[in-house]
Amino acid sequence: MLIRFFNVCLWLSGIAIFCFVWGFLIEPTQLKTRHHTINIPPLEKPVKLAFLSDLHIGGEHVPAKRVNDIIRQVMNEAPDIIIMGGDFVDGHDKPENQSDRFNNEIQQGLKWLSGLEAPLGVYATLGNHDDWYDSDVIRNGLEASGITVLENQVVSTGGVCLAGLEDEWTGHPDPSVIEKCPEGIMIMAIMHSPDSFENLPARTSLALAGHTHGGQINLPILGRHITATKIGKPYAYGLKSFGGFPVYITSGIGTSMLPARFRAPPEIVILQLRSVEP
Repeated sequence: MLIRFFNVCLWLSGIAIFCFVWGFLIEPTQLKTRHHTINIPPLEKPVKLAFLSDLHIGGEHVPAKRVNDIIRQVMNEAPDIIIMGGDFVDGHDKPENQSDRFNNEIQQGLKWLSGLEAPLGVYATLGNHDDWYDSDVIRNGLEASGITVLENQVVSTGGVCLAGLEDEWTGHPDPSVIEKCPEGIMIMAIMHSPDSFENLPARTSLALAGHTHGGQINLPILGRHITATKIGKPYAYGLKSFGGFPVYITSGIGTSMLPARFRAPPEIVILQLRSVEP
């Protein structure tokens, strides 16, 4: 009986050690590419969209040099348009309270994002960590890399009207800007947090968000409980439907608070948008 108990303890210890090593050292360094096809009315022609979010550059698992690997994986997909959902920087402190090394990592990572190119453009919105650091610094760095930052602004490209909203936590998202989109055009809303889904108008065709990290720790049975959102677990991750239109919440790339992931690996999302009759 004692030997059996010892063996069970040995197995449980082994599983705990494996989960610890996997969660802190292995899974956060992975980068999956997820492919989905979505039928979107109205859409002039098919669009291949790459969506990534929550890089958290400067964090434990995303030094600036990793940005090049991320860019390479995105560009291998040859997307028509690239969308990024905020939280480009890690941490909670302003630049003046960070080390020179950290600030240099941020600047270098933002510069390397200039390697992202797409026929219909590269667009981004900002997240809460970007504002806590310095939203002007992040915006300027992105724009210097040829990335259009949309915050409560719309722009039309390739038969798609993009509406980028300010962050739910640190800004004042204004979904009414969607009314500036022309009639009869596909409307894609991009935002950092899925909490902003709740105020989107019914004419929205597709909404994209990050922020949740897919729960970051996705435990068997218990699931993705830690989302840092009001909308909660039902919209913690993946391709869903909200208010009659499709939404995608990505698990992002970096980590926050805890430098670990478990059953919520970093990802790049490729959405093949196909035209269908209304």
